[in-house]
Amino acid sequence: MFRAFLTMFCLWMALLPAYAQVYRWVDEKGVTHYGERAPQGRKAQEVQNKLANPASAKSASAKPPNWQDQESEFQGRRLKAEQAAQAEAKKQAQEANQRQACNEARDNLARMRASSRMYKLNEKGERAYESEQQRDATIARYEQLIATRCR
Repeated sequence: MFRAFLTMFCLWMALLPAYAQVYRWVDEKGVTHYGERAPQGRKAQEVQNKLANPASAKSASAKPPNWQDQESEFQGRRLKAEQAAQAEAKKQAQEANQRQACNEARDNLARMRASSRMYKLNEKGERAYESEQQRDATIARYEQLIATRCR
């Protein structure tokens, strides 16, 4: 019986501060203060509904995100990052291919200009020499390739 009384007394003592008076006042600097006792020589107001936390309009209307929403947002961000990385890798590969094609065209043009006579192998494997007009046309074609590939 004494143990039950002691338990009830402890519970009552624990709840007592929750029902204590709370006062609010403003000091001479305009700062608002709260306390269990009103200050002497100052006008203080008793605070009503001291245990209730008013919900703000934002928190009342917005539901907290659950882990599934957060996971789907994360997966979306990860997918966008992967796509951006793939696009960047593709762009770099295209630029490397373009540089290689440009360098090959420049090398071929330099060889053609350096040689006095050019030839191609025919079906029999024999050399068929090009005329000066054919050589000039080939050089002009490589100059066009360089103009388009080497920007």
